[in-house]
Amino acid sequence: MEEQKPRDIIRKISFLYWAMLLGLVTFIVVTSLFVSNVGEVIISDPHTAFILKTVLILILIVIAPVSYLVPQRQINRIEKDQKLTAKLAEYHTASLIRFALMNTAGILIALGFMLTANTNLIFLQAVVLLFFLIYKPTPFKIASDLELDEKERQQIMPE
Repeated sequence: MEEQKPRDIIRKISFLYWAMLLGLVTFIVVTSLFVSNVGEVIISDPHTAFILKTVLILILIVIAPVSYLVPQRQINRIEKDQKLTAKLAEYHTASLIRFALMNTAGILIALGFMLTANTNLIFLQAVVLLFFLIYKPTPFKIASDLELDEKERQQIMPE
């Protein structure tokens, strides 16, 4: 099997990021349009809606740090003496976990919004999207996270 080039792996990480972000934004827009046209789907009881909102807040409180800490621990465990492509492949896996966790949180919040039509849940969505923006993979961020030397940095930087 032909070995991938470092820039190709960077493109795959970037594509993964944009696909998950745009998928989440699309899901948010669809649920918002649904709520604006139909209203809440199931939960009209204020007490049940409050419980659901509280659970979603707790889920976000747990997922947000986990989506940073678990992948960051994986990134920190990457051996510095590996080939650049091996480092980037492990970084890709860690990024997938990070994006999937935040995407899960965003989808759960969007579903909660669809069930309750509680507009306060939009603020939680903003937090999820903010984390997505913070996690945006750039060659500079990747080089910093992986503590790449100058030769390796040159291989991943755009031309």
